[in-house]
Amino acid sequence: MWSFSFLLFWDGNGCTDTTMCPAYATCTNTSRSYYCSCKRGFLSSNGLKTFKGPGVECKDIDECSQSPTPCGPNSICRNLPGRYRCSCMTGFSSPTGNNWISGKQGHFTCRDVDECANPRSCPEHSTCHNSPGSYSCVCNPGFQSRSGRKSFQGLKEMCEDVDECANPRSCPDHSTCHNSLGNYSCVCNPGFQSRSGRKSFQGPGEMCQDVDECANPRSCPEHSTCHNSVGSYSCACNSGYISRSGKKSFQGPGETCQDIDECSQKPPPCGPNSRCRNLPGRYECSCLTGFSSPTGNNWISGKPGHFTCTDINECLSHGVCPEHSECTNSLGSYRCSCKVGFTSGNSTCEDVDECANPRSCPEHSTCHNSLGSYSCVCNPGFQSRSGKKSFQGPGEMCQNIDECSQTPPTCGPNSSCRNLPGRYECSCLTGFSSPTGNNWIPGKSGHFTCTDVDECANPRSCPEHSTCHNSLGSYSCVCNPGFQSRSGKKNFQGPGETCEDVDECSRNSTLCGPSSVCTNIPGKYSCSCLPGFFSPGVWSPEKPEAFKCADIDECLQDPSRCGPDSVCTNTLGSYSCGCVVGFHPNPEGSWKHGNFSCQRIPFKCKDDVIPSNMQVQLCHAGAAVEPKYVSFCALMNATLSVLDNVCENKTTVVSLKSTAKRLDSVIEKTSKWSNFTKEETSTLATVLLESVESTTLAAFLKPSANVSQTIQTKHLDIESKVIDKECTKENETFKLKAKGDEMKIWCSTIKESESTGINGVAFVSFSGMESILDERFLKDLQIPWASSKKKLKINSRVVGGIITGGKKDGFSKPVIYTLENIKPKQDFESAICVSWKPDVEGGRWTPSGCVLLEASKTHTVCGCNRMVNLAVIMASGEVTMEFTLYLISHVGTIISLVCLAMAIITFLLCRTLRNQNTYIHLHLCICLFLAKMLFLTGVDKTDNQMGCALIAGFLHYLFLACFFWMLVEAVMLFLMVRNLKVVNYFSSRNIKMLYLCAFGYGLPGLVVAVSAGLQPQGYGMYNRCWLNTETGFIWSFLGPVCTIIVVNSILLTWTLCILRQKLSSVNAEVSTLKDTRLLTFKAFAQIFILGCSWVLGIFQIGPMANIMAYLFTIINSLQGAFIFLIHCVLSRQVREEYRRCTTRKTKPSSETQTSGILLSSVPSTSKTG
Repeated sequence: MWSFSFLLFWDGNGCTDTTMCPAYATCTNTSRSYYCSCKRGFLSSNGLKTFKGPGVECKDIDECSQSPTPCGPNSICRNLPGRYRCSCMTGFSSPTGNNWISGKQGHFTCRDVDECANPRSCPEHSTCHNSPGSYSCVCNPGFQSRSGRKSFQGLKEMCEDVDECANPRSCPDHSTCHNSLGNYSCVCNPGFQSRSGRKSFQGPGEMCQDVDECANPRSCPEHSTCHNSVGSYSCACNSGYISRSGKKSFQGPGETCQDIDECSQKPPPCGPNSRCRNLPGRYECSCLTGFSSPTGNNWISGKPGHFTCTDINECLSHGVCPEHSECTNSLGSYRCSCKVGFTSGNSTCEDVDECANPRSCPEHSTCHNSLGSYSCVCNPGFQSRSGKKSFQGPGEMCQNIDECSQTPPTCGPNSSCRNLPGRYECSCLTGFSSPTGNNWIPGKSGHFTCTDVDECANPRSCPEHSTCHNSLGSYSCVCNPGFQSRSGKKNFQGPGETCEDVDECSRNSTLCGPSSVCTNIPGKYSCSCLPGFFSPGVWSPEKPEAFKCADIDECLQDPSRCGPDSVCTNTLGSYSCGCVVGFHPNPEGSWKHGNFSCQRIPFKCKDDVIPSNMQVQLCHAGAAVEPKYVSFCALMNATLSVLDNVCENKTTVVSLKSTAKRLDSVIEKTSKWSNFTKEETSTLATVLLESVESTTLAAFLKPSANVSQTIQTKHLDIESKVIDKECTKENETFKLKAKGDEMKIWCSTIKESESTGINGVAFVSFSGMESILDERFLKDLQIPWASSKKKLKINSRVVGGIITGGKKDGFSKPVIYTLENIKPKQDFESAICVSWKPDVEGGRWTPSGCVLLEASKTHTVCGCNRMVNLAVIMASGEVTMEFTLYLISHVGTIISLVCLAMAIITFLLCRTLRNQNTYIHLHLCICLFLAKMLFLTGVDKTDNQMGCALIAGFLHYLFLACFFWMLVEAVMLFLMVRNLKVVNYFSSRNIKMLYLCAFGYGLPGLVVAVSAGLQPQGYGMYNRCWLNTETGFIWSFLGPVCTIIVVNSILLTWTLCILRQKLSSVNAEVSTLKDTRLLTFKAFAQIFILGCSWVLGIFQIGPMANIMAYLFTIINSLQGAFIFLIHCVLSRQVREEYRRCTTRKTKPSSETQTSGILLSSVPSTSKTG
């Protein structure tokens, strides 16, 4: 809404305007003038008591800063505008009460409050002490405050009893402290008494002394001793006695000491081998027979010495035992026994003849008797087991001597010895003989000696193909070179073994070297080269190193060996045939059979799919890319990697299922696609669609593809069908289905495709691609401004038809596609069948080549004369921009820009127009000019998503700034009219232009910043750079606009009411017929032109949409022209400035005008109260 100003000429005194004097001042009229004076409590800024003009201010006097303070001692002073407030400090009071303000009744004085007059000021067990402005509480003796402070205030503190017993010095040693409320007492411990004799006392001056209980002979019983101690005593039984209770130390006469029977103790006190006799308080010890003690017998405890009974050794006495006997001492006694070899008789020991007993010596031995003993000696040829020559007892044995185990051998070398009982037998080993013969025994005639026998003298000792070698005592057979023994032994004996031919070729595969053939011959071998290899030297057993097989390069010998469009590759010993790029091997031929040929590949390979985009080239090359391209390169390389196995010259089958899963993972990552630019998205989508087609066609070329397949993944469904003999009639059709979509193709179309190999068709349906390749990618090649359609949406899945033939378009019969609608089609919507053109800006949707056949609520049927990737776009008919609207909008905007430029130049160059209101008009025109210019040049720049969002943000800001300047103008107009008191004076003139700029430019910036922070994706749409209308983000603009329109309407209506009231009393004709009509026209014209035109855009729905669209376009595009008309053409002063500039004449004017409305010759009749 646009506000405008007024010029009024009035007469009157100075005080009729309340703003002539500043705040806190009084205006006084004089006969010809007036003067101002500050009120009580205020001082003028120039120091004068009376003054004129608005430049002087009345400043408050701070009475509280005076010394002494006006409130007096013990008070708090707070300054107020024109006065001051007094309050007493804590602990003081005034008869006038607190918060006393200067000018009230009474005299403010702060007096001390006696808090101790209130018995509740201090807690129990304390005393209150009053002081000026305060008081303190002190705990009574024997009490202390809970916080530990000596003085305190309030009942929150408590006086608790002091535990004097907590101090160990409160009572003397050997006493016990008893605490009581506010007091304590000391009592001596048992066994002690106070020096004064008192049982209870206080203070460390008293002492507790020990009582000697042993002074009383009755303290301990008989046979005991009393021991006094500090504070107590103890009784202990004398040696040889024990207390009845068993205690070693006790008290009181009730206990007795009884005699101890030491002899009953274990172990006995007299020790072993003794006799003990108990006595009162002691005992007597004596040794048993055969024992003695150094202290003698009948020793009584307590006598000197240590009683111990030791054994008496009787064997030390001579003649105790007879000759040839031994004496053996024992504990307390002794024993005599005859020596070995003697026997007792009549107390004497006589010799025993052991040889009389045949068992005294073992077998094969002889017994020899001696005095008191005997000896055994083994017979010749035998020896004792222990090796002794002379021994005793049957425990020893005479064993046969093994002469055969002696060294050197008893029978000599090359012989065998056999041991016999008491002698041995000699025989020669095999291969040796003796002149005495074998089985020679010592004692026979002759000398036994073994000499070698030569077995090789017998030709039958070794088999055929072997050589005999005689050795000492033996011989060996060795197979000749080229032969080996059947058992595998190198050396053997006997004719039972045979020598067989060795197959050297099977033992060592590298015997002849690489790429060669080894041939075995009896006893030797020969070498030759494999086919495809040759050796410059002939093989011979004498010089095997001269033989070496080298590869023959067949491709060099005959380059045309594989045929046309092929590549011959030499291999080790052979060669292979492959096809050049763009061709593949004919599956019916093979280079091994000599019928190899190459056929052109009917699909694109990776090199054909990769676009010329520099960023895609860097991704494919694996070069380092910027961080923002990492996700794009990852998805691009993942898509291209699917084609790696498709275009290679392999015979392996292309798995359509595995490749579909890999491509499904690329489609699944739609969250990453949303971060790409429009160019990146279309490029990646084109590569993906062509990759799906190539992998499907590649699957048809392999033998296993002769079976129809149906592949279903989360985001990709493929149904492929191999056409063999089914296509017999031209009118026959085939239907393929995927994800609820369908393709129907004629047999005649399949024949037209000119397929040379396997005939196959496939239908593909993508789920999720519709959200990526949405309506932003629509490109109409015939109408350049068709991209400005306002409401388009893709309403189907993206589908594709694939055929094996080389011909892909120009079919005589269309391919019928039936696509399932994502959302039900509305009556006002029209369907558009669009196909994907990869060669237009990296990939765009275009309606060329396909026509709409049928459209229902659930399905859309399209007919295309080529195999395409297809989708359905819904267009809302009532919001589609027509060419007429496009022309009106652009022509009107250009006219507005010219008019706004003229208005800006007028406000800048015309000095007589310079005032606050024209400055507001100037800022409004600048904002509207920039907004119109940016709208004209940038609203359709949707290619760059970020740039489009910035353009939408600047348009949001500039249009909002226009409305906020409109609000500023309305507010200034209202303030001007409301405060109209004197001629040509407005209170709004005191508002600085800087504050108005902060409001006019700052608040729109705040709205845009908050909107961008809450929903940054709301800036920019697929078809224009403006606020998103589908998500409700447009209300971040329409909300403030509608609010400003309502506020401006209220303010203007209020302004007109004030004007009518004030001007009607001056001149009815001027106020009613001229000024009010002009004011009403301009004010409400601005509201409609700059405000209501945007509201019309909200109602572009339903049957009235076209009318509203035309009204909105006409009014909105011509806003600048209307502004120029209102503020320049309809302004008489501006017209005069224009006329003066054209005629070069200057016309004096004494009038001051703010917005072109002149109210002259109006006497003042209003007065201020």
